[in-house]
Amino acid sequence: MRAILKYAALLAVGFVLGWLARTQLVETDVALFNQVRRGLPENHLYDLPDSRELTYAAITGMVERIDDPFAAFIEPGLAARFEADFTGGAGIIGLFPEKIDGVWVVSAVLPDSPSEAAGLRAGDRLVSVDGFPFDAHMTNGAATLALRGPIGEAAQVVVERDGQLLTFAPLREARPVILDARMVNGRIALLAQHTFTANAPEEVQAALQTLLAQNPAALIWDLRSNGGGSMEAAQAVLSQFIGDGVLFRAELHGGELQEFEAQGEGLARDLPVVVLIGERTYSAAETAAIVMAERGRAVLIGSVTYGKGTIQTTVPLVDGSLLQFTIARWLSPDGTWVQGTGVLPDIEVYDDPDTAVDEVVEAAVTYLEANVLP
Repeated sequence: MRAILKYAALLAVGFVLGWLARTQLVETDVALFNQVRRGLPENHLYDLPDSRELTYAAITGMVERIDDPFAAFIEPGLAARFEADFTGGAGIIGLFPEKIDGVWVVSAVLPDSPSEAAGLRAGDRLVSVDGFPFDAHMTNGAATLALRGPIGEAAQVVVERDGQLLTFAPLREARPVILDARMVNGRIALLAQHTFTANAPEEVQAALQTLLAQNPAALIWDLRSNGGGSMEAAQAVLSQFIGDGVLFRAELHGGELQEFEAQGEGLARDLPVVVLIGERTYSAAETAAIVMAERGRAVLIGSVTYGKGTIQTTVPLVDGSLLQFTIARWLSPDGTWVQGTGVLPDIEVYDDPDTAVDEVVEAAVTYLEANVLP
């Protein structure tokens, strides 16, 4: 007993000493930061940014230093748009940004979108949106928030094209969960889903009810332009197609696993499904695609997806800014991690934008008619 008490006492002493050491280290770091911040204004030859701007720069430096490509410090001006974006209430302009070697460019403009109507083009170099600079420090999350905003409000987009600075003002429109829901022919339904925002489960359920009332023999679930969203929303939508069991897992710090299981009564659990995927199938949409394939509920047709296999959280800070960082990686039912590789299609098909026909949808119809429908 004395030996156990002695060991416990040693552990307690070690814990206290470790806590004191960590506390002293943090206090030293804070003192160092304050010393630099105070010393610069006192001795610097040139005018300096204000204290808040220097603090933000320091925080940005910390975030960029960690090994997390999705970590971001989002200043209050952009952070104010986060809640509306997460719930699906923010407007969009139909433009896809991409950072290549630190330079932001327009990778694609959706057909019939506000950006196309305004004159923006793929290949334009993004300079700023609503005054927010698209520089090397702009993160993916912040870029998305800069493009989003109140529905009906014009986004002030400055780009460089052929050496000239041009300004465009596309009007933001509602971000639809469902892009298309219709019968392709008398036997096959098509459901094109754009996002997995918090309102997606009820929107998808309503669309499925309308389609199923027309008694389709099969469904094409189009996720090619789906930028993802909430993993909980993906869980709820997948439960429309899969009746039970584990859908996917989240691996947390230290290897702890959290399982996401099918829930509730799904509307389309016996309906044959083809899922369409492509390079703009992202994050939670990739989860949906690979889960449908590995659970034996769908054939995947299209091209390889983006390859984002992590989950982020967003923490509000005292001044209204946000800190975003990765808390987990998600794994498919078979333990597959898609980070950097994407989800591969069972049947590889590409759509030709120069033709009136959607070759990927046509391939799905052909597959269903040849292999599934009587």
